[in-house]
Amino acid sequence: MQISHALPEILRNSRAVEVLERSLSKDRLGHGILLHGESLASLEQIVRAISKELLAAKGDPFGHPDCFILRPSGKARFIRIGSESERVQGEWPKNTMRRLVIDIQKTSNQGGRKVGIIFEADRMMGPSANAFLKTLEEPPDGTTLFLLTTRPYDLLDTIRSRCLNFRIPAEMENIRHPDWAQWEEDYRSWLIRLIEGPNRDSIPHIVLGAYGLNTRFQGILDSMTAEAWAAQKESLPEHTTDDEKAAMEAGMSKGFRKQLFGEIEKATALFTRDLAEANPGEFPVPALQQATQQLEHCAGLLELNFNQAAALELFFLQSLRIWTSVR
Repeated sequence: MQISHALPEILRNSRAVEVLERSLSKDRLGHGILLHGESLASLEQIVRAISKELLAAKGDPFGHPDCFILRPSGKARFIRIGSESERVQGEWPKNTMRRLVIDIQKTSNQGGRKVGIIFEADRMMGPSANAFLKTLEEPPDGTTLFLLTTRPYDLLDTIRSRCLNFRIPAEMENIRHPDWAQWEEDYRSWLIRLIEGPNRDSIPHIVLGAYGLNTRFQGILDSMTAEAWAAQKESLPEHTTDDEKAAMEAGMSKGFRKQLFGEIEKATALFTRDLAEANPGEFPVPALQQATQQLEHCAGLLELNFNQAAALELFFLQSLRIWTSVR
């Protein structure tokens, strides 16, 4: 079996894909597979290619009757377990853990293998995680369960230890939004103002510059998400609920935000390098470390559903303190 031909080069040549492909060819894939990495899009590409081979699907494997998918739902993006009050004629509601567990226990519709996929598996709360753990401990015959996450250590240890773990590299793409290059240039100019030291004339520019960068960041992120979501929602199955759509769109925005934060970190490091070259022997390592830590702290707050604009505002305020104290 081959999955690499359906993947971009950076994924095709990865060690993880090589091992997965070899396991597929020897029918030794295992029943629980944890795919983790920086990019949910890359993880989805991998699991789509594997599922297509496992199910011998001619079209999109996600639409195959023996492929069962569970995603976070709602703006809080939790994986719901499903409540008794939601049952209709004895059936658990769709896109819930209880429904997934029941579905994968059934006999294969096509007489072959079955595949269960949990997107953003780190969004399982206690009840959902415990319900899934029971299935993972005693999986149905002919079933492969995939967990996809960018935060593998947020999973229960008992779940992680029962899966084969594969770290998938992210596709390295530049930010394609037409305004991002100018944003980075203006961010660099803002840092230069901080290094030069605030004074009566520059303080208004520094403060307004921070708020301007924040506002434009939100606009770029919204624009990137809207464009990508408009393309993706056209291919969604008809039965996709509004809650699922909201969670998928929020997840997409989260992915772009993480990519943009990574670009801010790189831009800050490049600025620091150039500063050191202009001032030999004065490489501001502590400042770079502090700025990186603050960016990571803000990213962590966002995982707790902290207000996005407020988190970035905090980063800019902390950056002001860090860089004005360099000299």
